[in-house]
Formats: sequence, C-alpha cells, structure tokens
Amino acid sequence: MATYQQLQDDVLWYLDRQDAADRIASWVAMVETEIQQTLRHRCMQVTAIQAVDSATITLPPDFSTMASIRDDATGENLVLKDEWSGHWTHPSWNGGWSTAYRIVGDCIEFLPHPVIPVPPDPLWLPQWVRMTWYAKPKALILPSDTNSVLEALYSVYLYGVLSHATLAEQEEALAPAWDAKYQQAVTRANLNTQQASYSGAPYTEEMSGVF
Repeated sequence: MATYQQLQDDVLWYLDRQDAADRIASWVAMVETEIQQTLRHRCMQVTAIQAVDSATITLPPDFSTMASIRDDATGENLVLKDEWSGHWTHPSWNGGWSTAYRIVGDCIEFLPHPVIPVPPDPLWLPQWVRMTWYAKPKALILPSDTNSVLEALYSVYLYGVLSHATLAEQEEALAPAWDAKYQQAVTRANLNTQQASYSGAPYTEEMSGVF
C-alpha cells in the first residue's frame, strides 16, 4: 500500500535534495488541489442514497464534481441543468418526482422542487436518488496516510509533486518534463475512466428535441 512516507522518500530521491523535506507538504497540497479540479478516475467515485425531502441538500464534504444522479426506483438519470425555466414544483406531490438538478453554491437543488405535505402526512414517502460523485482525495498529513488516488495512481502524485518541486527549487530545465509526465498521467487516468464507463459497448449519440 502506497503511503505519504513512500511518496516523500521517492520525491527526495528524484530531487537528490534531502534538505527539501520540509517543503514537500506544500507541494503535495498544491497537487491535491489540482487533482480535485482535473482528475476524474473511478477510484475517486463515491455512491450514496439520498432522500429528496427538501428542495436543496448540502453537498457531501468531500464533493469535487457530480458523476450522476439517478432515481433509485426507476434508474432514470436526473438531468443536470445550468438554469431552470420550468415550474418550481410538480402539480401533484403524490408521485411527482424531481427529474433534474443543478449545483448552487455548496448545495444540490432538485427540480422541480419536491412538495412536502403540510401538515406532515405519515403516509408520504420521499423520492430517493442514487448519487455518484468524484470525491476529493483525503489529504496526506501523517507518514502512514494514504488515499484512493495515491494507491491507484501513484504516478499522478509523484509526477505532480516533482513538477512543483523542480520549479520551486529553481530547476526550471527539469520542471517542464515532470509537468508533461503529470499531465499525461492525468489524461490517461481520465481516458481510462471514460472507456470503462462504456464497458466495451459501442458509443451512440441520441438527438433530442422537437424539429
């Protein structure tokens, strides 16, 4: 199992600079920010079941970006919307499920909004959705720390840290090479996830709308 200690040891070996040990933490923090912004690999995916019992719910604390939200009963995807031009609520709360969502600040807004009976109805059941998101990597702090990205994609961390390290240590001639390796590792990981999502099936596009 890859650990933060192993990463530190490898970085110092590549740099051949034992005096740079105290600066590794800052380089790792910068790489972790880049990972949550650009890396989309299966090892980062988390799935949970959520009740749609409010118009908005707070995003999970480790949320980076949404992969999908499906109605748990039917398996139908909720559509991601940038803006909403439809009715805020369904005409009938009884069976009128949300069919779309959008991200607003640190919340998910379900569209149309669920209509919750007032006063409370003991027979009312909320819609349940299955949410899958890409989680931020757990921060590496202690020598024994690890996370899913470090274990599955060690080169992403290693090349990313070396890219920042060589630039910070004013070894500009080496920095572009390490950055290229880092970008290549991220691209390959994202492509691997994209290909795996098709599970070997042919990809097709569907046109929607009224003509």
